[in-house]
Amino acid sequence: MPSILIVDDEPENLELLEGILAPAGHTIRKASNGRQALQAVEEDLPEVILLDLIMPGVSGFEVCEMLRAQERTARIPIIVITALDHFGTKERVLTLGADDYLTKPIQSAEVLARVEAMLRVRHLRQDLDRTLAYLHELEVARHSHRRRALKGAPAVPSEPSREGGDRAAPVILLVDDEELTRQFYGDLLVERGFRVVAVASGTEALAALPQHPVEAVVLDIMMPGLSGLETLEQFRKGAPDLPVIILTAHPSSQNAITALKLGAFDFIVKGLQHELVILAIRRAVHHFAELREKRQVIATLEARVRELEDRLAT
Repeated sequence: MPSILIVDDEPENLELLEGILAPAGHTIRKASNGRQALQAVEEDLPEVILLDLIMPGVSGFEVCEMLRAQERTARIPIIVITALDHFGTKERVLTLGADDYLTKPIQSAEVLARVEAMLRVRHLRQDLDRTLAYLHELEVARHSHRRRALKGAPAVPSEPSREGGDRAAPVILLVDDEELTRQFYGDLLVERGFRVVAVASGTEALAALPQHPVEAVVLDIMMPGLSGLETLEQFRKGAPDLPVIILTAHPSSQNAITALKLGAFDFIVKGLQHELVILAIRRAVHHFAELREKRQVIATLEARVRELEDRLAT
């Protein structure tokens, strides 16, 4: 049965919501504050969360923001339930990533309808995720088979840097923990005229960046160790102008929003047309070249201004 987590600091509200949802066949879990809610989610992911906003300690606003900031919990449907009924509150919780909004006093039929709607949306998202993952894995497997047939290469060869060939070609840093995926996109990019540096983790990517003249990054969002979003944050500190394209097999509007807020250049779903990836990379490389040229022009102008100032001062 679907697991519903109800979060409210008022015991009577917990009992009321449980009384509405349990008879409909839902498994109910309860938390009386924000910290308990976060702990409950950590222990076992619920299908839907009903979340009160105003609670002592960690508020519902903070719980929503924390859940949306983590890849594992970013896509759990959240229905906010609150007595605060004005546009500013609704706008804030929806901006933080809540999926729906109910105002107290609640109506049983409305609660059931909203929960059922969220469950349908969640199941459709899961079906879409599985389909996209299957399409991506199928394409990668076909590529690996063709590669072995054409080149006699092993299924999972070692991956040296592919910076050989045309030294004028843009260098792309490819970051993905799955070797076959690195192989697939690496070969695709080389075929399209790019040079590729392929690494398996965020840590390796940060170490590789100073060693290569990288002009764009293709970064998987879900990796062990440093996640894609954490790696993106580090890139922004060390190379704020470098365009980073997030690539994911698990699309989420909240992940896309978070990535773009952190400065990602684009956000692309694996399993879609691979030409979209190539197009995004070409746009990113062009953007980086334009930005670099502008900075060079500004630096030249500033140098001339200083030179003129020095002449006037003598």
